[in-house]
Amino acid sequence: MQTSFADGILNIAITGPLIRIDFGTATPVTNAEGKQEVQLTPTQQLVMPLEGFIRSFGLQEQIVRKLIADGVIKVQAPTPPSDLINTSGLTQ
Repeated sequence: MQTSFADGILNIAITGPLIRIDFGTATPVTNAEGKQEVQLTPTQQLVMPLEGFIRSFGLQEQIVRKLIADGVIKVQAPTPPSDLINTSGLTQ
């Protein structure tokens, strides 16, 4: 078995009956203004059938629930939609 590392999923695309998942790594870089940013670089792609993707999603969901139950991660309250959209300049 081959082991690969990725900092995260960069994209998921559906092509017919296949799911293409692009993984990548994060690298700190300095932008033109001299500020530190994180650059995400695609490094590998996993292609799997839709059925396999759905099964793997269920497995990941079980693991997240166990991590929550064990106190490893905490659930955060969702951000209300009004906090996501700036409506200060709108009038009726």
